[in-house]
Amino acid sequence: MQALQFSLKADHIEILWNSQQFILTQGLDAIQQQSLAQGIWSELAIEKMIYLIEELLESEPQLRQVQGRAITSDPMMQLLNQLFFKTSNPVDRVQLEHAFNDFVDHLNYYLHQVKEDQQQVFVYFVMIREMMHHLKIQEISIK
Repeated sequence: MQALQFSLKADHIEILWNSQQFILTQGLDAIQQQSLAQGIWSELAIEKMIYLIEELLESEPQLRQVQGRAITSDPMMQLLNQLFFKTSNPVDRVQLEHAFNDFVDHLNYYLHQVKEDQQQVFVYFVMIREMMHHLKIQEISIK
């Protein structure tokens, strides 16, 4: 089965799967702005982010048939990889879920591991976690 290719950008999300291109019009900026009250990270903000991402992914019914592997060359995936996976490639669902739980449990620690202008990497993290759940992705490779 062909791997899903994706790129998560500030103003939109691009997904290429099964020779079809999907453009989701809300990007990481919109998700972050709608989730974080006064720019403050919290468990409630993450829950709100999860809800918004679920709605966004479910807005494209054809994506419900996706399953298998995903590939990206996003620089944020590389930063996420350094923060949580120590350059493990590919990242599977178990690794990702373990790292996500660690992130939520130690939110303040991780927020201080990146510069303030790099915190969007955590929106990216929530997004790929939800992609793995809703699109049934088993692993994500960095190319």
